[in-house]
Amino acid sequence: MTTRANAFESSRAGGESISPYAYRLRWPSGWCALEDLESARRVNVDASFKDPEDEASTLAVFVTRDVREKSADARFGTLREDARRRAESAARQRTMDARIGKTISASGRALDAHVIETEVGGGTAGRFGAAVELVKAFVDGETGTEYVVRATASKAAWPRVRGELRAMVESFEFVRE
Repeated sequence: MTTRANAFESSRAGGESISPYAYRLRWPSGWCALEDLESARRVNVDASFKDPEDEASTLAVFVTRDVREKSADARFGTLREDARRRAESAARQRTMDARIGKTISASGRALDAHVIETEVGGGTAGRFGAAVELVKAFVDGETGTEYVVRATASKAAWPRVRGELRAMVESFEFVRE
């Protein structure tokens, strides 16, 4: 497990980020940051990182603007429904863990987040055979913005990197002035 990490801070609104507020998160030392985000923006990727030594290991932030729902439960259903839907989205997938997490909004409000770990089977993990996807999904109702912080790793690597990837996902925070 890598113990060092890099710090990423998104640009302010109106810059390159599609987020209305700047945010920061930690990403593993030795990983590469995706620099050309133009095509990735079409699928709402705001930041993306990968392990060049294990292509299944990734960390990304997805930002979707103009959502009507004001909370994670309103957007995704209950935590249990969200976890079940993610697991049932393809064959040979199962929920490994699901819990409610917290994120503090740019204005200082506590936001509930769905934190879900899903084992992804060979049908969607491709050449990796099986992988684990960890997502922290929440909605900032004040700005109508959905955030999904997603980390992935091959199932074989998961026991070794899960603590690090959990810490990276949990490191997401809005930058307050």
